Amino acid sequence: MITPASDNIIFFDTEFTDLDVKKGELLSIGLVKPNGEELYIELPYTKEPHEWVKEHVLPHLSGELTSYEDARIQITEFLGDTKPHLIAFINQLDSVYWYDFFGSPQAHPAHKHPIDFGSILFGHGFKTTSMSDPDFLDMLKITAQDRGVGHNALDDAKFLRKVYNSFYEHLSQQYK
Repeated sequence: MITPASDNIIFFDTEFTDLDVKKGELLSIGLVKPNGEELYIELPYTKEPHEWVKEHVLPHLSGELTSYEDARIQITEFLGDTKPHLIAFINQLDSVYWYDFFGSPQAHPAHKHPIDFGSILFGHGFKTTSMSDPDFLDMLKITAQDRGVGHNALDDAKFLRKVYNSFYEHLSQQYK
């Protein structure tokens, strides 16, 4: 049976004002535990969002802002003291913004090595873009409704949890 190396994980996603980390800043963070418990935080921002973000991300924000200090406290309490692995779909930008939010790669409450689900897919012979492939999602018995709003950090983290769990169930069936 194929199983992950640890179940001490948190599914996460972020939204930010720009893909260029030198120009952008965090807008929101979505965290989901394996048991489905979730935390969603929107942050104040001062940098002008990219036009794509204005069209595809900002409409999905609630506008209920949490200060950076309070957000760090809520996240630290939510993660607890077990230093869980953060799993993002493609974690490169999420991780950079996450580290910046906490001040450094050493100053955050999660394991120091985030996990990139796209690389897990690639390692099992699937395209890194499989999470948007209808045939892949059909194989996992995942519907369009499971995606949620899209470009919302919490909905994206919940969707990742669903795909991750279904993917490992699929692998378990394939390697019986």
